[in-house]
Amino acid sequence: MRLALTLVALGVSAQTRETNPYTLADQDALAKGRRLYSFYCVFCHGMDGASGRGSQLASSYRKHGSSDREVYRTIADGVPGTEMTGHPLEEDEVWKILLFVRQIEQNASGRGQGCRAGAGDPVKGAAVFQSVCQNCHSAASRLGPDLAAIGATRSREHLRESIVEPDKVISRAFRAVRVRTAQGEAVQGLLLNQDEYTIHLLDVREQVRSFQRSGLAAVVFPKESLMPSFAKSLSAGQIDDVLAHLCGGKR
Repeated sequence: MRLALTLVALGVSAQTRETNPYTLADQDALAKGRRLYSFYCVFCHGMDGASGRGSQLASSYRKHGSSDREVYRTIADGVPGTEMTGHPLEEDEVWKILLFVRQIEQNASGRGQGCRAGAGDPVKGAAVFQSVCQNCHSAASRLGPDLAAIGATRSREHLRESIVEPDKVISRAFRAVRVRTAQGEAVQGLLLNQDEYTIHLLDVREQVRSFQRSGLAAVVFPKESLMPSFAKSLSAGQIDDVLAHLCGGKR
């Protein structure tokens, strides 16, 4: 019985088509897609596709592929290692959500939505980024997200908030943890995994550390991000420069 239920669950979002069977001219499908989107997607992506905490959908750029087939799989299966979880929906429902996402893309085209360069010098911003941000925000680091294409998936306002108020929204993938062993060693890093008996973290030197809970004197999950605020350490002009650099990324 359990196997049968598992197979049914796996088959709920089974994809039988390569392209969306619905078009933007189908107002009924579009309306249903909007309703589904407002239930499953709005919290992270916003109804406009640009104001949520998740990837910006008001853009034609898709990090994990932009074809109908690829976006379908992103919606249905999610993206491992991120807050984007899969949705146990019928195939028809996924296609209708994708249809609404395509309308968001279309509405954003040419309207200036997305990460606008705005004020600031991108060349100066690149220098500041390299000296201040590069160690944690590159493909070579696991302490922070790679920002190489962040301008295509986040708004300028979101990026500014992340620089000056990094504690406001913290992704589960970058949740901080502090432990202190019975011998007095203090270790801080990103939580990787935990269970009743062990806890695993990535320390600030990017070393994976594993601890038996029985050998720990304290475990603390701070509300603060490992990333410090740069509201005071960078001038307003430098922050604008960094934003101009980030917003000039891949689109």
